[in-house]
Amino acid sequence: MRAGFSPAINMAGLGLCVLGASLYPTDKAQASGIPFASNRPQSFQFSSDFTEPYNSVGQEFEYNDDRKRFDDHGNKVAGSNTDTFVGLTSLLHYWKMEGLPNTGFVASITLPEVAIRGNGTRVSGFGDPLVGGLVWYNPTPLRTIGMQAYVQLPTGADSVSSDTYALWPSLFYNEWLGKVNIDLLVGAIIRGDGPHHTEPGDTGHANLRLGYNIVDRPTYQITPFVSADYQKTFSSDDRNNNAIKFSESNETALGAGVLFQLKPGVQQVFAQKMWDQVSIHFSKGVEGRNTTVTDGLFLQLWHYW
Repeated sequence: MRAGFSPAINMAGLGLCVLGASLYPTDKAQASGIPFASNRPQSFQFSSDFTEPYNSVGQEFEYNDDRKRFDDHGNKVAGSNTDTFVGLTSLLHYWKMEGLPNTGFVASITLPEVAIRGNGTRVSGFGDPLVGGLVWYNPTPLRTIGMQAYVQLPTGADSVSSDTYALWPSLFYNEWLGKVNIDLLVGAIIRGDGPHHTEPGDTGHANLRLGYNIVDRPTYQITPFVSADYQKTFSSDDRNNNAIKFSESNETALGAGVLFQLKPGVQQVFAQKMWDQVSIHFSKGVEGRNTTVTDGLFLQLWHYW
């Protein structure tokens, strides 16, 4: 995906969520996490050079070791000593509109599957789904800018639901500079009223991926990458509008991984329309406050038709 990028090679993927269903204290067993921490390079690379609508399906697997947490002073102390497992199943539909050159749209739905195990805890179930979409624009064939928004619906299983409506707006940017891919997302989670008449704090986040395309063959590509993620969650208020102690949090996490891509036509058993992707990376919390330390492994699988 260097300067000779062909618009027919569209590798659009969308990581929607992170470990856990909530970033604020409730009476339920839930994990912390940084929004969109499972993203890979080219998560927001889109091409508007296509004629017919198409679709993609993605499956993400996320694991976090919750044995450590950041306390109110930023020290790493003993955590819940549990293991959190999250699956994210996403279905996306891509299309264009006449009269809007270099522009495309995506509608999507993502369903989380959550399980927390260990230290006497055993909860699982479908989490709160996210429904929404995005719009992108290509100023050049190698650059993508756009915005997205999702609504989180509190319809998941009682043991893992946030019981809170939330809006997830964000802006994204992706560009190729030679063999280097830059993928940047900046956004927020704006939460409505929470359980027991609480007011959960909103979250701001930033997610950066830098990939370097070391192998660029006609049938496959290999792109190692580094990741940097940040989240800041403001304090929650109780039913009396008093700030809930230790509910304000933040975390910075760094990681590394590799993205594998397979050209259309290689998988004869699938009706593959675009380059499929498999990515795996590890991320570790290096600084934070009042949140479980990110110590996780992320895997993504994407297929297009």
